[in-house]
Amino acid sequence: MGQINYTKELERALENWYFAKEESSIAPVFNVLKLGLENDMRFIVPVHTPQSAEDMSGSVQEMKFKELESSNSKMRGKYYIPLFTSPKEVDKGEETAVVNCSLGEMIEVLGYRSNCLGFIINPWGKKIVLTKETIEAVEKHEQRSNISFFNGSVLYAYATAIVNAANETLLGGGGVDGAIHRAAGPMLLEACKALGGCETGGAKATGAYDLENADYIIHAVGPKYSGDENDVKLLAACYMNSLELAWKNNCMSIAFPGISTGVYGYPLDEAAKVSLAAVVHWFDLHPDVVMNVYFCCFREEELQAYKNLTQKK
Repeated sequence: MGQINYTKELERALENWYFAKEESSIAPVFNVLKLGLENDMRFIVPVHTPQSAEDMSGSVQEMKFKELESSNSKMRGKYYIPLFTSPKEVDKGEETAVVNCSLGEMIEVLGYRSNCLGFIINPWGKKIVLTKETIEAVEKHEQRSNISFFNGSVLYAYATAIVNAANETLLGGGGVDGAIHRAAGPMLLEACKALGGCETGGAKATGAYDLENADYIIHAVGPKYSGDENDVKLLAACYMNSLELAWKNNCMSIAFPGISTGVYGYPLDEAAKVSLAAVVHWFDLHPDVVMNVYFCCFREEELQAYKNLTQKK
């Protein structure tokens, strides 16, 4: 079981936050920041703030904090400290000398720099502004497992593990199964051959190989819809077993496609109800686990099925 890379998880949470746009929740991002703060989450920090980063101090219209969007003029003498999650993020901007610091250390620095407004994490990429007020909100945040929805393929989701709606052979097929095998490359097929198949309702894990947005692929075999009450048990088991595997592999995030809702014929409204109930039930069984769960809805009808369940009547 590997250790959680909190800065990598933050990158993933930010990617999904931006991808989902206005319908996205900040909770997954705050979950990572709060746990990272408690577990020595470390950032790359410029020794001298690049001028281009300083110039962004009053230009935060793309940072998704509405209370900051009106700050379009640079405030004299005020600045943000840029923080980077990886060397790759640093290299997107101008060359600069850097040091490695924990988030806790940087918050201490912020306490005695009266002109510093806070931090901009990954200023050239999928960025987020941490003002002093936002940091206080993160510190008070009660981290808990969270469910998010967005309209897009699971291949576009950033998570420690993405789930493949596989068949019993695990050797690839049509739909999302074939798309994941093509994107992950030939090593995935070789890994799946070694697993010896999987029973309906079960799940098995492999590496993600050529996929850069995940560390694991969890292959879950959904039922072919028959209208029998056993369909519910098997579909729920896919989600429960996938979450269990993700947890055992120390994943903090997992992205699901609509299992069995393609050629296997499971009605969207029923599948949404079963999958959502299964994930919530798993949360109840694991109250101390923090898992960011993403339901990836390839079709608008899938997203609407979940909205029908979650929106207040």
